Amino acid sequence: MPIGLSILGATGKMGKSILALAANQPNFKVIMGTSRKCLEKPSLQKIANVDVSMTNSAKLAIHNSDITIDVSSKEAILAHLEYAKQSLKPIVIGTTGHSMEIQKKIEDTAQYAPIFYTPNFSPGISLLLQLVESIKASGFCENCSIDIIETHHIHKKDLPSGTAIALAKATGKEIAEDATTKSKSSQVRVHAIRSGEVIGEHQVIFECDNEQIKLIHQAHSRDVFAQGALAAAAFLIDKKPGLYSSINNRLTLKNNCSLKR
Repeated sequence: MPIGLSILGATGKMGKSILALAANQPNFKVIMGTSRKCLEKPSLQKIANVDVSMTNSAKLAIHNSDITIDVSSKEAILAHLEYAKQSLKPIVIGTTGHSMEIQKKIEDTAQYAPIFYTPNFSPGISLLLQLVESIKASGFCENCSIDIIETHHIHKKDLPSGTAIALAKATGKEIAEDATTKSKSSQVRVHAIRSGEVIGEHQVIFECDNEQIKLIHQAHSRDVFAQGALAAAAFLIDKKPGLYSSINNRLTLKNNCSLKR
């Protein structure tokens, strides 16, 4: 039986990509999408060439689906968490730039409903995070200087990206307040670039005595994020309440093996 899916922020770039992909998946059925421009009463609209029931009510969308993917805006997250808590329905959170207070709220809500929270839906980024964790565990980077360079399009609001921050935390080192200062082995410097329409690139550079390790991930299409979001939803649908992430649960397309477009 198909998984009933609601998409919060269905008219944004990411929402449209997820909607278009989900509409062609036999294991998903799009129940509802949300947009602030819609009325509360659901109405059938064509979004990304898909006929979908649209509303401005996240509460309605969450309560009427099996699972929800939230790619709307970080400002709405508190309300969305409350609706997930009320309905006990699983939710995949794809908004970034949340404060420590909001992250604590996400953790609290996960006691009542399954939550998948990740700064990046790309399966490749999921693997990159685990590679950085492995390098940290090996002890190789203990005396290395570490730099993380992230490049995104000029429209991206958060700086540095949530992914860059997650990668920095995965090194186990303190994030330097000023990335232009001389590197220290106890810190990781994070550099952010906003240029053109770059979808996303992340580099993690370990500079040690006489050798260097450089890990690079490039996203060539937003479809990779849509695929990852659906993989996260397929992974989460039968889970117990708790907080799941792409660091501890690597996203792979095997989580949603019928993905095609």
